[in-house]
Amino acid sequence: MSGQGPGAIGMAGTAMGLPRTTVANRIHSMIEMGYEPDWSLYKQSSLIGKIAAAPDKNAEQADEIKSLKRRLKEIEEQDTLEKSILQVIGSMASRNVDPPKWLTKPQSRGKGQHVPLTIWSDWHAGEVVNPRELHGLNEFNSRIMESRVRTLVDTTIHLCRNHGPGNYPGAVVCLLGDFISGGLHPELLRSDDLSQIQATLHVRDTLAWAIEKMAEEFGSLFLPCTSGNHGRNTHKSEYKGTVYQNFDWLIYEMLIRHFADRKDIVFANPVTNEVHFSIFGERYLATHGDMLGVRGGDGIIGSIGPIMRGSLKVGRQSAAYGQDFDWLLMGHWHQPLYLPGIIVANTLKGFDEYAARALRAPPSVPSQPLVFVNEKFGHVSYSEVFLDEPRMKQKGSWVQWAA
Repeated sequence: MSGQGPGAIGMAGTAMGLPRTTVANRIHSMIEMGYEPDWSLYKQSSLIGKIAAAPDKNAEQADEIKSLKRRLKEIEEQDTLEKSILQVIGSMASRNVDPPKWLTKPQSRGKGQHVPLTIWSDWHAGEVVNPRELHGLNEFNSRIMESRVRTLVDTTIHLCRNHGPGNYPGAVVCLLGDFISGGLHPELLRSDDLSQIQATLHVRDTLAWAIEKMAEEFGSLFLPCTSGNHGRNTHKSEYKGTVYQNFDWLIYEMLIRHFADRKDIVFANPVTNEVHFSIFGERYLATHGDMLGVRGGDGIIGSIGPIMRGSLKVGRQSAAYGQDFDWLLMGHWHQPLYLPGIIVANTLKGFDEYAARALRAPPSVPSQPLVFVNEKFGHVSYSEVFLDEPRMKQKGSWVQWAA
């Protein structure tokens, strides 16, 4: 295509009103797709030769094209790397999960079916709470975490078996994040008794035991999963690929693989980091609680203000998605709250130095919530599964009043 005259590409560009480089790029793309032009119609050299002989006025455009090609190659390589990571760690998270049929199709017998619903959240494995700094009100470490998890499982089963309504087709156990301390702050890096990876493996083993025990009791389990802020491995919260930077998500993926052959145990661990599901038609949204779109709190009502404001914002957004909900479930705030349309889980870790000094919050006994959902009436009861004995007991008869 070089030699006398303007050349085939230049003539074609003139005829079409296009720059010569545009025509050359399109011909090159056609060649890559397997379409070879009939160069016999124009007796010149090869396409590559013509491109190489491009006028100096097009050199800048050629450099820009090379730069764009390099950038495209980098993007393709990064995409391939991310896909490889997902394949190794757990591509199962991207799959669609159909809720178990027992959640949506009640089979009434007698007083009707009930589904126990509990939230397991904010275990903070690896963190150490020193009782000497809290007037003896709480103590926490890896050994105590194991003990409280056993109490959580045993007491939940006891309450359901001996004090609940019975007739359970299965149970819902929401895993809502912050299962490890993660050394999120410098003081945690200094004081934690487990590293991120050690805590991740510790929680994975503990949860595997707990889930197995719950499945033995209730026959079927559905486990909505969301990741918290303590499990992240980035300095600040990030909003692109959030779950892929989080050890909570990794814990869930390891559990999914561990129970892969169990049809009675179903996980939902979506990359959206929030789970919509329903029980007998009552709609739920499970999230960790750190991304409600609100900040701050109030010195009088504490976290209730931002939680209520955040619930309204999340509700409006979910409605825009066509995914309205009746109940918002979360952890994160380290206090038990049962509000209109909202359930906030307490922390298994319990009262700590930050709550005592930075927040001046009142201490509470470590607990996790338990709700019974009836097929006709929805929530029929709410209770806390307490995981430790109160450190300060009030003495007195079963009832007292002023004379």
